[in-house]
This record gives sequence, structure tokens and C-alpha cells, in this order.
Amino acid sequence: MAALEKKNLHTSSWQEQRFEHGVWSYLDLSGEHLGVRVEKLIPGDVSSLHHYHTMEEEHVIALGGSATLCYGDEELLLEAGDHVCFKAGEEVGHHIANHTDQDFTFLIIGERNQGDVCIYPRHDVAAVKALPSGWKQFNIERRETAIQHEVWTK
Repeated sequence: MAALEKKNLHTSSWQEQRFEHGVWSYLDLSGEHLGVRVEKLIPGDVSSLHHYHTMEEEHVIALGGSATLCYGDEELLLEAGDHVCFKAGEEVGHHIANHTDQDFTFLIIGERNQGDVCIYPRHDVAAVKALPSGWKQFNIERRETAIQHEVWTK
């Protein structure tokens, strides 16, 4: 029988990484085929660069606090209990921004499809998940770019 891994949302150790756009705090619950994370955005932080996926669907479930979903050019309020789904191939970028004075905690669930292309329309960058080593970044004109962003290695 394979070993079963059990994690507790309240007592497990969260990981933290710092980026130019803020601090990424998360508890990774992922398996091989499905990415599952509980993430926390502190006031003034954003979840990621504005992006969309060509082959991976993503779901966000707000667990606590409130934040702004930036979806294309629209802004929508997310509050505890809200769910949104970003369908694969839908060419509308998204990210979440915490403009409040309270932490925002959410569950994010997404596929892990080899061959996915993640487009960052505001940065003219595409990340391609085509190699076992993970993501490789290119500018939109298909020249390899020097832009590096640690979140692309996830």
C-alpha cells in the first residue's frame, strides 16, 4: 500500500517566498495531476502576474477575508465562500489583489498539464511547460527572454 500523506491546514508549516510584487504564503497540497494550494495574501499583495492558461483550468475558492479579482479589465470583489473558475483556453488574464487591511486566504485548484502555455499579456511573456524540468519562458515574439520569475518554476 502506498504511503498516504496527511496535512492539516491549521498546524502544517506554510512556505513563504518573496517576489517583486509581494510575499507568496502557501500550503501545498498538490498531487501529481492536480495542483492544490491554500494561499494567503497579506494587505497590499497580489497573487501572481496577470495571466491565463491555454490547457489548464483553475478554480479559486475564497476562504477568509476579501480581495479584488482582476479579470481582464474588470475588477470583482471576492469574499469568503465565493468560487470562480478560469477555463482553459479562455484568453482573459486574471490575478487577485488584496487592497484591504486584512489577510485574504483562498484555495486554488488547477490542472498540471504537460504542454500548457501560460500567457502573461501585460508583460509580453509566455511560459511553456514542455520539458520535465518545468516552465521555459519566452517573449511573445518567440525570442527567449531574460525575464525570470520564481513563480514560473512552480
